[in-house]
Order: sequence, then structure tokens, then C-alpha cells
Amino acid sequence: MGEVGRPGIYPVLGERRLFDLFSTAGGLTDRASRTASITHRNRPDKPELVHLSRNLSDKPETNIEVHPGDTIEVQRAPIVYIVGDVGRPSGLLVDNGSLTVLQAIALAGGPNHTAKLNGARIIRKGSGPNGMSELNVPLKKMMRAQAPDMPLQANDILFVPVSGTKVATARAMETAMALTTAVTIYAVHP
Repeated sequence: MGEVGRPGIYPVLGERRLFDLFSTAGGLTDRASRTASITHRNRPDKPELVHLSRNLSDKPETNIEVHPGDTIEVQRAPIVYIVGDVGRPSGLLVDNGSLTVLQAIALAGGPNHTAKLNGARIIRKGSGPNGMSELNVPLKKMMRAQAPDMPLQANDILFVPVSGTKVATARAMETAMALTTAVTIYAVHP
């Protein structure tokens, strides 16, 4: 069940190993967390957690025996969203259980040159209006190692706004360059 290629019920006849069943079920999806929960038929009140690595063969001790009637579930990995003025706004999987602001910024291709670094913030489920709260992120200082990096939590939204001043300056520079080019061409070819 969960984040495997083909979730479903599979027969377990005789000795079967966890990785065999993952293979039978089409392998883990790209969105799979690194934890599998196994509920054994003879101990339904005590699910067993198995910590997986990205490459299943890296941790052979997690290839435990599975018995008829056992239920295996692989949850979806937590996601952090990064939006706004960055190279590649997207949802990022928190693969190893932790992701920081600077790691998320790097994975999203960095801030664009028009980003307002001092206006970045984390939008998080909390006690604020509409059940959300905002945390200011000193991104400019963090990128200069003048402020500590901040951990992100599952379902956080990291927002990097556009700087109106930087956009206006960039447009003014583009216009000035175009005018200079036009004047130069006109002066050479009257």
C-alpha cells in the first residue's frame, strides 16, 4: 500500500523478503518516504517501522522477512513548497527527514536577481488567522552566513517575493541600453 508503483494485495507463499515485495509491487515511487510500516498479522497493535535508504541494497538489514497476512505501507515523503522569485519554484521532497531554507533555495535554482531577499518568509500551519502563521526569513543574512539557517517542516511554504525596486531598475537599464543602441545606430547611419 502507499507509495509503490502498483499498490495492491500480493500473495506471500513461503518465505518472502520485504525488498522482493517492493519489486513485485513495482518498486518505490519518487515520492516515497524512507520509512515503511509493517503491520504483522500476529501483532496488529505493534507496527514495525523499517528505515529505508534511497538505494535499498545499501541497508540489507532492512530486508526483513514478511509473512502471509502482513500489511506493508510506505507513506509519501513530506513536501516543502518554494514559490516566488526563484529559479525553479516547486515542491521539494524532504527525503532524509530534514531540509533547511538554504538547502531549499539551492534545490530551487537559487534566488533570481530580482528577488527581495529581505522579504522572504515561511508560511506554516499554526495558530494565526486561517490556521496559518508567517515567519520572517533573513535570507540575505543567511546567504552571507550572518544568520543561522532555519529548518523547514513538512508542508511549509517558503516564499521569496519579487523586489519592485530591482524590477524597475532592471527595466530602466534595459530601456537605457535600447536607447543608447538606437542613438548609436542612428549616429553611424544618419
